[in-house]
Amino acid sequence: MDEIGQLKEVDGRFEFRHDGLGLVVRGDHPEWVLMAAAEVISSTARIEGEAELESLTALAEFEEVSGIEVDSAKFALKQRFETIPQCIVSLGKIDYKWATAEGREKLTEEYDGHMVRRIHDMSLTFNDSFLDNEDGVEMND
Repeated sequence: MDEIGQLKEVDGRFEFRHDGLGLVVRGDHPEWVLMAAAEVISSTARIEGEAELESLTALAEFEEVSGIEVDSAKFALKQRFETIPQCIVSLGKIDYKWATAEGREKLTEEYDGHMVRRIHDMSLTFNDSFLDNEDGVEMND
């Protein structure tokens, strides 16, 4: 596994470092730092992808690369930046699906106003026994 970045607390502030980009983001709260880092990384990746596509397009005009390579780069760029971001979030032993606000808006029923939705439906049982009362257990009101 390769380490891409690090989030640390340094002198009472939070710091995210991404050595590959030479990026350092500092702030008072970890969520602020991660939000800023995500935006900078996304913008940088988009610019790099668009530059690569322009370069390949120019090379294709001189028949240095094939049209397939240009189409592949176009597809990769579109796939990365047109797809609504989604992730698996694990909290303890429970996995959740997360999507950006735009994704949650498109899947309103699935997210029901929450930022994540549980992946495993614990109410799905073989004998429809989820939340059944156990025999012999006294239920006091």
